Amino acid sequence: MRTTRTLIAILLAFAGVAQAAYADDRPNILFIVSEDNSEQIGCYGEKRVHTPHLDSLAASGVRYERAYVPYSVCSPSRAAFLTGLYTRQNGHIGLATHRFAFYKDFKTMPAYLQEVGYYTGFIGKTHVNPERLVEDYIDFRGVAHANFNNTHSIEDYAREARTIFENAAAEEKPFLAIINYSDAHRKFIGTSKAGYPTVNVEGTEAEPLPWIGVDTPRLRVEMRNYLNCMNRLDEGIGLVLSDLEKLKLRDNTLIIYIADHGGDFPRGKTTCYEGGVKVPMIVNYPKRFPEEKAESSLVSTLDILPTILQEVGVEIPEELMGFPLQRLQDPKSPRRDYIHTFNTGSAAQLTYLTFGICDERYKLIYNPVRSKNLAGISRYANTTIPESLWEPSYIDPPEYELYDLEVDPNEFSNLANLHQFQPVRERMVLAMKAFQLEIGDPFLLRKNIDFYMDEMRDTSRHPKKRSEETWSHLQEFYGDRNQP
Repeated sequence: MRTTRTLIAILLAFAGVAQAAYADDRPNILFIVSEDNSEQIGCYGEKRVHTPHLDSLAASGVRYERAYVPYSVCSPSRAAFLTGLYTRQNGHIGLATHRFAFYKDFKTMPAYLQEVGYYTGFIGKTHVNPERLVEDYIDFRGVAHANFNNTHSIEDYAREARTIFENAAAEEKPFLAIINYSDAHRKFIGTSKAGYPTVNVEGTEAEPLPWIGVDTPRLRVEMRNYLNCMNRLDEGIGLVLSDLEKLKLRDNTLIIYIADHGGDFPRGKTTCYEGGVKVPMIVNYPKRFPEEKAESSLVSTLDILPTILQEVGVEIPEELMGFPLQRLQDPKSPRRDYIHTFNTGSAAQLTYLTFGICDERYKLIYNPVRSKNLAGISRYANTTIPESLWEPSYIDPPEYELYDLEVDPNEFSNLANLHQFQPVRERMVLAMKAFQLEIGDPFLLRKNIDFYMDEMRDTSRHPKKRSEETWSHLQEFYGDRNQP
């Protein structure tokens, strides 16, 4: 008996040593997500902000110049990068707070990592439905009730992040730390209660971003506060990076930074325009990724999960729609031909259905329903922009929009009906439909578009508040996919 126990103890000890050695060989993962900003960062050319920490990550890592989200609203964007699937595949095509949800239980990033021995931490809001698909695989939960008013100081975020780092070290495990910052979500807070940012944008107002297409005194004040949110975000990230250095974890930590979508301004959030779907993305891990690299290939936030899985030695499931970013280091590896985007407005009262596809030069937007863009109207209302200044093609869009991003990066000159651009339009329409067929997009069928629009417009069909009820389109579109 004693011999058996001794043997078991030796085996367990050996297993512990082997596990620790294996853990030490794998990188920690720090995944930082900010809300509602596009490329308003110094390293992306925005001169009015002070973002030395993000700029430093880009200087010693890879800055992706053509990074996109598949849906420019919070819940669907997160549902996509957490599962590695397009929203039209996982069913999460609207805000969790409005009862939109996954159509079945999908495996999420924390589940993948916890399964292979990572200590998992999550800071900030989850904002997918059901939350248990994330929360059930979290070892440490911080700032769980973060809201849109930035009432939690960036010091709270840093303190909770350090707890993740220390707990993982105590358990001799590598960590996955996901940090979701509420900056720069509306309402734009120029200076927080804790006094951040310590470096402010100059002046009392700032010129609006050019893709917004409008300029008012109130918008200029909001813009200055918005840019200050970016300064505060950077200072918060700096606190976290400082603790990584102090704990001697920095060299073995893969850091990924993205925004969940573009800013909450007209022609930004809730659209397929560049201001909504084009985001900053920085990957920093000098052991595996080049330093001071500006990557011009088309990439998606769907690539994040495959990138992490490859780096930690987990086989990438075939159903994931992205690819590991490591492959871009090989100039002979295939590149993405198209980026595909989509939006429903994210809530019934904001309903607006739109599809986007872009290649290296052109962007095609398909608006299948002839109705007012309620999401667009709400964006103008947020900043009380007078109706006389509204862009007509944004509020009442044509069926097709086509833009040459090389000469018209702000997307104001629609080429869709010009004779010389018909070959481009036809090519992109065919590519869009082929993609929809590939992913099993329910919106490829007109009857499903009509079903969805009718459901959004008929308030009697909306899920009841404070109930487990969700939208009937999930069963209508995906019901047969639940069968084994």
